[in-house]
Amino acid sequence: MTPLAQQVDRARDVLRARFGFDDFRPGQLRAVRAALAGRSALVVLPTGAGKSLCYQVPALVLGGLTVVVSPLIALMQDQVGIARARGIWAAALTSASPASERAAILRDARRGGLQLLYLAPERLVTGEIISALRAIGPRLLAVDEAHCISEWGHEFRPAYRRVGLARLALGRPPTLALTATATRSVRDDIVASLRLGLVERVVGSFDRPNLHFSVRRVRDDEERRDALLDQLRPYRGPSIVYVPTRRLAERWTRSLLVAGVAAMPYHAGLEPAVRRGVQSQFLSDRVECVVATTAFGLGIDKPDVRRVVHLGLATSLEAFYQEAGRAGRDGKPARSVVLWTAGDLKLQRLIVKDDHRLDPLLRYLDAFGCRRAILLAHFGERLEHCGGCDRCEKWARWLGTKKTDVARRVGV
Repeated sequence: MTPLAQQVDRARDVLRARFGFDDFRPGQLRAVRAALAGRSALVVLPTGAGKSLCYQVPALVLGGLTVVVSPLIALMQDQVGIARARGIWAAALTSASPASERAAILRDARRGGLQLLYLAPERLVTGEIISALRAIGPRLLAVDEAHCISEWGHEFRPAYRRVGLARLALGRPPTLALTATATRSVRDDIVASLRLGLVERVVGSFDRPNLHFSVRRVRDDEERRDALLDQLRPYRGPSIVYVPTRRLAERWTRSLLVAGVAAMPYHAGLEPAVRRGVQSQFLSDRVECVVATTAFGLGIDKPDVRRVVHLGLATSLEAFYQEAGRAGRDGKPARSVVLWTAGDLKLQRLIVKDDHRLDPLLRYLDAFGCRRAILLAHFGERLEHCGGCDRCEKWARWLGTKKTDVARRVGV
């Protein structure tokens, strides 16, 4: 047995003992093998596919320090808490960490007492951190939510563009760049920005068979309110309602509360303690619906969200799919619903400025054929069959056939 095969066997043992899974999924295994072999990889796997295992398991097998770049403090704190619950030595260096805590974390890392260190990109690229990490010599670098690197991605974060330079300063450690949604051009941009060269590309299917897609164009907010209540009232379970602005988050929350739906707003204008409180109540099922701007999502690890409703338009088709994909991460049936008006398009054009980014989203909204086919084609994937969308259901009624066969007959 080769040394790599032995390490892969050890990785499977770790997976079973620490995480409770019998074996890796195909995409996970390819990423883990690359990391154990000292190779870099771009890992594009859908929401709920277990991307964090791709770097957590190799970190335990390789030993030493694995550095994880992550975009949000809330997300890092959640990841650290989950890792520690599994007996993994993990910590996060954030802007909220006092100087004494930062010093203690780096001291633990130097002494070999830390396995996972989470950092925001802004912190990673500082001279102090680069100097400290260069002395330690990380065995692996993981860049989470890697679509934030690309200017063509839906959540571009300028500091992510400097991670590639930090990687060079750290001696080019093997790197895993991970994301759930990235078009071919975004994937190329991630690889170029991180200076990964001829890198292994692990791209899983973007299809979410358990997720049903539907779109309804409404005349006004009164019709939209009725349609929203039709979605939320009969189907109890955690729901996220996305809106374009903070003002709309507050307004639609009030509307739902009046209608008897337990809802809370979430947006960047709220105090951090308030946002944490909303997140905590949603995760613990004390509130059934969050009405949120795009500030809500990356830090949320809640597998049983049953509905994601967009009241208005997302900033791009990639952003829409990322947000819609927060429903049904447990693999059980879930729904993505868009309720929009012509006025929403005018508002989003003021926000986005670049009409070309909205064009694919508009093709999805105005679809004549299968919505799932349009989504998958945008990410370079051919549809095998439609597991459920309103267009295919409509065509199935007209044609008198099964909805899973409709996409082939109608096309995009």
